[in-house]
Amino acid sequence: MLRHRVILPLALIGGMFILVLKAYPVVAGEIILVSSDQFDYANRLMEDGNHTLAIGEFERFIHFFPQDTNVTKARYLIGVCRLKNHNHDAARDNFFQVIEADPKSNVAGKAFFLVGESYYQQGVFQEAEKYFRQVIERYPHLESKNAALYRLGWTKMNADMWQEASLAFNRVDTESRYHERSRQLAQKSLMGEMLPQKSPGLAGSLAAVVPGLGHVYVSRYRDGVIAFLINGLFIWGAIESFDEDHEAMGTILTLLEIGWYGGNIYSAVNAAHKHNRKVRDDFRRGLKEELSFDLLVSRKDHIGLALTFRF
Repeated sequence: MLRHRVILPLALIGGMFILVLKAYPVVAGEIILVSSDQFDYANRLMEDGNHTLAIGEFERFIHFFPQDTNVTKARYLIGVCRLKNHNHDAARDNFFQVIEADPKSNVAGKAFFLVGESYYQQGVFQEAEKYFRQVIERYPHLESKNAALYRLGWTKMNADMWQEASLAFNRVDTESRYHERSRQLAQKSLMGEMLPQKSPGLAGSLAAVVPGLGHVYVSRYRDGVIAFLINGLFIWGAIESFDEDHEAMGTILTLLEIGWYGGNIYSAVNAAHKHNRKVRDDFRRGLKEELSFDLLVSRKDHIGLALTFRF
């Protein structure tokens, strides 16, 4: 009897709960993803320096809104983020997609420039120059051209081609944001031809006359003293060995000295090259490499698409 008294109230409660569900159906939650909001959110992440997160959000934008007019810009900005993350190969893939989508657009001009910039950052200056020249030829009406001329000047300076660098800097348009800086660099780059240099040939000749003297010529005094002492000891040892009729020992020491003597000459020549390279590098570092190219693209106001997710 007690059992029936317990089951009956539970059955009544259960029935009432089912009636309530039928009378008030559960409303599914909704997340509305608007294309413009998604693009702006990804853009804000990038501007805040969260490049990896921004890449994911731009890719989400492309995935859900493949027909949106900003898809090409999103691919471009993914490339920018990857370039800032030093992922140069992946960045170039994105930039080439942008160029193929609309080769004559302003965004394509920036993408072409950044392909060259990616090679420049890697120190592949010959490849960088190729793309900078293409920007200059293909997009003469864009500011990208002046940025490319500015970078081309630096590319030539890195190749120690001071005259060519000056010519590139002088070609920057007077109304460009890079004009004043380029005008200064056009003059300063010519000073590269007047940098104090050491002659590798003279350094080698001096080392051949007196071991260590070539190092002294390039201000490597410690190396010069060491070279002089080592070669002097081997020469003295060889002479003493022959004087005391120790031909075998004298021959061995002579052969070793020939190696040290040749190494002394090679080292002196190499030291001159290193000295000259350091002088040029120090000179370039003294010229501030300022490039504030506008990597971003504005999103024009448009009617955004929307996707609704139900759960």
